[in-house]
Amino acid sequence: MQQVIQIHGGTTFENYDDYMQSLSTKKLFVDRMTYKPMWRELLQQNLGDNYQVLLPTMPNKTNARYSEWKVWFTHLTEIIEDDCILIGHSMGAIFLAKYLSEVEFPRNIKATILVAAPYDEDEGEDLTDFKIDHVTELFNTQAGKVVFFFGENDPAVPLTEMPKFQRDVPNAEYRVMPAPDHFVRVEFPELTNVIKEL
Repeated sequence: MQQVIQIHGGTTFENYDDYMQSLSTKKLFVDRMTYKPMWRELLQQNLGDNYQVLLPTMPNKTNARYSEWKVWFTHLTEIIEDDCILIGHSMGAIFLAKYLSEVEFPRNIKATILVAAPYDEDEGEDLTDFKIDHVTELFNTQAGKVVFFFGENDPAVPLTEMPKFQRDVPNAEYRVMPAPDHFVRVEFPELTNVIKEL
């Protein structure tokens, strides 16, 4: 059975006051508070019975800290199997890029798929301790086949982040799609197809 581990996104703030300000001023939408499964929850259904999809919840995704995610993900490696497929979306994508640049992964990785991956603080939100200086050779050595998805009109992660990854990870596959929604959608068949083709 092929194991797939998907790391969700999140937000992070330089200090607690900024976090509290965000909580008190965040715009609320009723339709975002009603449950509807998104592509990450539908991965198991779309991939079928030959796959085991794990959707771990990372610590405090509304005010995330890389150090906390690193501890928790290292603990998660105890249940991750060889030839796994790792998927990161948004903050989860930069987390995997940084983690696999720093830590020797204890299992063989078949592929790493990074969706809407921010790189540094030049564009978009504050990434605090998630930001990376560069993706290291350790990442390139152990990440397996690497596929990036970027959105042409992504409101959270601009397309200008892609060349930064292309510099550090030149042998990866890069796919640019119409994505005005930061890949927050129900259907993501392109991802399912990439996984099935591995």
